[in-house]
Amino acid sequence: MRIGIALPTLADGDAVGNDVFGMTKVLRKAGHDVQFFAWQSRVAEPVKTPEDLPRTLNRADDVLIYHHSIGCDWAVKAVEKFPGRAIVKYHNVTPPAFFKSLNKEIAKGCEQGLREVTRLAKSNAVVWADSEFNALDFRQAVPGRSVEVLPPFHHAEQLFKVEPDYRAVQGLDDWATNILLVGRLVPNKNIPLAVRAFAEFRRRYESRARLIVVGDRPVPEHAAEVDAVLAETGQANHVIITGKVTVPQLKALYLIADCLLVTSLHEGFCVPLIEAMGLMLPIVAVPNAAIPFTGGDAVFYTSADPATIAAVLQSTITGPDSLLAKGRGRYREHFSEAALSARFETLFAEAVK
Repeated sequence: MRIGIALPTLADGDAVGNDVFGMTKVLRKAGHDVQFFAWQSRVAEPVKTPEDLPRTLNRADDVLIYHHSIGCDWAVKAVEKFPGRAIVKYHNVTPPAFFKSLNKEIAKGCEQGLREVTRLAKSNAVVWADSEFNALDFRQAVPGRSVEVLPPFHHAEQLFKVEPDYRAVQGLDDWATNILLVGRLVPNKNIPLAVRAFAEFRRRYESRARLIVVGDRPVPEHAAEVDAVLAETGQANHVIITGKVTVPQLKALYLIADCLLVTSLHEGFCVPLIEAMGLMLPIVAVPNAAIPFTGGDAVFYTSADPATIAAVLQSTITGPDSLLAKGRGRYREHFSEAALSARFETLFAEAVK
């Protein structure tokens, strides 16, 4: 079977790219011919242009899988006009309000992406969403619209198996409490709230604690806002922002952490939750967007008040490890490579029968 996977940009290591390559591994193992179509590519594999798609896939038994996460008119049109079986994998579109005052181009892409959800919902494509939260966008666009939930493939099991690079954490494994936040400095991650909660934690419970933010600064305007909050709260010398890290470096950071903190205002899935579950690291999170769908009963939830977050962090770090086994079991049942592959194979067979 000929299968095309389309998306705006194919990159190795980001959330959408991990899902694409996870699907590809399963499909190629089954003997299918899988080809990629994107405007931009940062991978070693051959990637064709959007113009190549109608010339390459034009039979009734061909399959197109489009990964939607931001505006992409050519791919949406390809889904609408596709002569074979079309499938949409929906990763969520970040609400443009997060970027309007910071980056008009990103906001414009998000606005377009949300408009295109309605077009895709009205198409004949099969729709898979990363989470029940994501599925709501399609069900609200077209009431009664059928949407199946398929969590994204990820690199967590590579993370579990790799040897940690402890050079990345030299001086950090020193008996002080390390609170970990894994996410880029973008507005929806709500890192200013994490900084304010961390300031409360240091003031009330442990002055030697650190907050380690694992992520880069793709939106300089927002990174400047985070820096301003660090200065305002007096936490600049107690918060480490790593920039991009390798998988072995990330493994080391997870292993020296005492807790994962998630303060995001908007997430379509939140991969760090399942990484922490698999590594049996306690999790404290504000239950926004898809976070409770992914975290289930394996997370200590808190309101968005900094003092409350600090208190929950303290009780989680110093209390019994009551949710760690639940987290590991939840990972194995719902998010392991075996579980995702089985779910994907079932849904794919139903979509192309």
